[in-house]
Amino acid sequence: IQLRSAQMTNCSAPMAADAVLACMPEGLRDRPALSFKELLRVIPVGRSKAYVLMKEDPSFPKGVPLYDGENSPKFYWTHGAIAWLQGRAAKSGASKGGL
Repeated sequence: IQLRSAQMTNCSAPMAADAVLACMPEGLRDRPALSFKELLRVIPVGRSKAYVLMKEDPSFPKGVPLYDGENSPKFYWTHGAIAWLQGRAAKSGASKGGL
């Protein structure tokens, strides 16, 4: 966790949409899909907050099941996570007099 904090300095503060990619962990930028654990590294929120966002925010990235079945693990499209972050950054910037 400390390593994550060191890599993602000040990424939880409101930022411009262009700055979103700069805060994304280097090894995950070029991956087409992410596991839930990796999604939490891209979107800097905790597991419980991510579950709240899944229920309350219709624009939050949707998980795609790996196979048919009730307990199938899900993966998340990287471009969807980036788009969600950019949308949040733009909304935050606009509400604070930025963009």
